[in-house]
Amino acid sequence: MRSRFDIRYVPDPTRAALRAELGLLGELASEPCQFEAFHDTPGPAELRGCVRKQLHWHHDLQRRADGELPFPRLCLLSSDRPATVLDAFGFAPVPGRPGLYRTAPGWRVDLVVLAELPRTRDTLLLRLLGARAVLRDAIRELAALPDDAWERSIALPWLARLLFEIPHEASACAALDTEEEEIVTEVQQWFEQLKQSLRDEARKEALQEGIKEGQLRTLARQFEKKLGRSLADAERSVLAERFDRLGPDRLDDVLLEPPAGALAAWLANPAAS
Repeated sequence: MRSRFDIRYVPDPTRAALRAELGLLGELASEPCQFEAFHDTPGPAELRGCVRKQLHWHHDLQRRADGELPFPRLCLLSSDRPATVLDAFGFAPVPGRPGLYRTAPGWRVDLVVLAELPRTRDTLLLRLLGARAVLRDAIRELAALPDDAWERSIALPWLARLLFEIPHEASACAALDTEEEEIVTEVQQWFEQLKQSLRDEARKEALQEGIKEGQLRTLARQFEKKLGRSLADAERSVLAERFDRLGPDRLDDVLLEPPAGALAAWLANPAAS
């Protein structure tokens, strides 16, 4: 029997808009909540253990506050359907939310069957907590998202942990079933693709940085030639800042404007454009 919380969560009221973007997960996290995730299907004993922690948490909160506080919600995440628990504890499906079940309001217990969630983007983060086919399909959907998808930045640390926890010994690998072995392979392939993409992006940025430095050196020489002197360090910093802010075309125009004294004044004027 586990005695620690998987996740004990209290929402930040200033981040309601960000939670709204998380789909079902954001809805579940809209109030203080205890999340308990089960790789295998939980039974009645596991549910009672989670309720025990929920009661202790509420008692501790009230003791610290020295007064009554709202009862925190308990949310169980089950990869597959725990039919015994759903029937024995009177869970009912929540209308309009496939895969979400709820007990009588007083208990404040939700149960999410990850395998029953619709395969949409707003359930992706939850389905990444599933097992076997649920997890495999969610990883495939995550890999298919655009490189700048916010789900990638959130899920990447967890997937990295999953990859590091994969057993590499032959005896341990032999214990994996076919679906688990397939998931291991796909996670490894996805990370290799991600690392290659990051390397390519780094090379691209380095090339662009090199082009920018070459343009700045050329412009600095042209400025110095027109001024008839070397640029001071502060002037070089101004030139670099205005290159980024105004663009090289504007700096070319400034070079064409006579006389040299006006060019020096432009470099010295913080409000120049």
